[in-house]
Order: sequence, then structure tokens, then C-alpha cells
Amino acid sequence: MGPSDPRPGSIEPVRVTARVRRGIEDAFDLFTRDVGKWWPLDRASFGGDRANELHFEPYVGGRFYERYTDGEEHAAGRVLRWEPPHCIAYTWQHDNWAGPTEVEVRFIAEAPGVTRVELEHRAWDRLGALAAQMRDMYENGWPAVMSCFESLAGVA
Repeated sequence: MGPSDPRPGSIEPVRVTARVRRGIEDAFDLFTRDVGKWWPLDRASFGGDRANELHFEPYVGGRFYERYTDGEEHAAGRVLRWEPPHCIAYTWQHDNWAGPTEVEVRFIAEAPGVTRVELEHRAWDRLGALAAQMRDMYENGWPAVMSCFESLAGVA
């Protein structure tokens, strides 16, 4: 198997950690319920200039979706795990991908009012020939997205 045909699980996940000055419940709520307040839709969206809102439906099977300025909605994924305030996991898929990747975000209380947020984006092997290129793109993108979360939540 060559690099364009990776073995399942052979591509390392993208991992990003943030520490914020919020209690665990507050950090989970900000990340999920208020995702539209901190996510940089101007730089990271499916809708481009049409992007207006971003939402998680708060249950397993719920959508992770954008709502555009014209009211159209685009689902980027589905919630796989909804375990407040400790974990959310969801699929992530572009229209031209062979299958979905997975994002898992864990919330760990480090001290009163300080939470460590660990994001892992995995299952790149499902993308076939696009796998390595997409993983590299997201390895560069996730730190910028998570820094927006840290900025609103307060860097610890």
C-alpha cells in the first residue's frame, strides 16, 4: 500500500489542547451550545461568505450544521457522543470526501475554574487518496480555530 492508499488507522490523528479559565460545565457549554459565538466562520466554513450561524443539536444523532444568510442549512456532521460536561464527538465530512472523519473533544477539570480541552480529529484513512493532504490542512487549521475558543473562554 502506498501513501495514496493508507491502511486503516495508519494516519495519525490531529490533536490540539487548550486550557481555559472556565469551569468544566461552562467550557462544555461554550464549546457546544455557543459554538457560533467563537467559531471563526469568516475563515473556517462550508458556506464561505454565506455562512451566518453554526450549531450543534444537543443529542446523539443530532446535526453539526451551518445556517447561511439565506436560511439554507448545511450539515457538516452528526453527533456521535453527547456526554456533558465531559465529551462531545461528531463526524466531519466535506461533500467530496469518500467518508466522514471524526472529531472528539474531551473536557478535563484541572482546577477550580480551569478546564483542559483536548480535541482529536481522526479517521483520515476513510478519505482514500485525499487523506494525507486533508490531515495536513486540518493540522494547520485546528490550532487557529481552537485559539478562537481560548480567546473567548479565557486562556488559562
